[in-house]
Amino acid sequence: MSMRVSDSCAMPGSKWRVVVETLVILYLYYCLVGVFQILPPVALKSLGLHLDLRPGTAITLGGVLLAELIALGGVRLYYKRKGIALAQLGWQLPANKGTTLVLALAAALLYIGYTLQIPEVRENFTEVSLFRMWGLVVGVGAGFLEEIVFRGYVMTRLQQVGIVPAVQVLLAAVAFSLLHIGFGFVGVLCTFVVGLALGGLYLLGRRSLLGPVVCHGLINAAIEPWLLLWLLRFYAEKFA
Repeated sequence: MSMRVSDSCAMPGSKWRVVVETLVILYLYYCLVGVFQILPPVALKSLGLHLDLRPGTAITLGGVLLAELIALGGVRLYYKRKGIALAQLGWQLPANKGTTLVLALAAALLYIGYTLQIPEVRENFTEVSLFRMWGLVVGVGAGFLEEIVFRGYVMTRLQQVGIVPAVQVLLAAVAFSLLHIGFGFVGVLCTFVVGLALGGLYLLGRRSLLGPVVCHGLINAAIEPWLLLWLLRFYAEKFA
């Protein structure tokens, strides 16, 4: 009978070793996502290709998806070396599935409603196009992978060194918000609040990733690629 990671000491080492190891992995993850967001448009520009904002956003989304897939491969390799299955990070149905899913939907709708205040998101919200479908695919995929990292990995590692659940949620939310630092202070604050909600859903579901993945996926499916398009337009105008 296999044990869940959260109930065992499958990853040996001192508390400080676990903390430092987690910080290093998060740093590498931030660098990976950052590089692959910036690299594709810069490479195209260096080749003399100047794309309009929408094609440029689509290329950036592709870089994000590639970075997330590389990160997933890295996490899988890491856990394989430790003899632990990715499924043990929370891929089980919560006992209170109904409550978890209802709250996940409610949290997603609240954030989507808030994001609709951004004209770029609101005015294009109902558009049906290949650009929209690409944003949906990348958004849902990125949400899925980010939950493996921030709720599954980070909160599990914090639990293993004796950090209480409330602090696990807080620290994972801080780490999650820092990934979105390009959105500015308000964006970081908003994603911090979302991170708290996602961590709460993870605990409510008895450390099941179902609630956070559904909530995060619904948010990204609704607001992408428009939120990234708005951000890139903002930077393009700022540095024009």
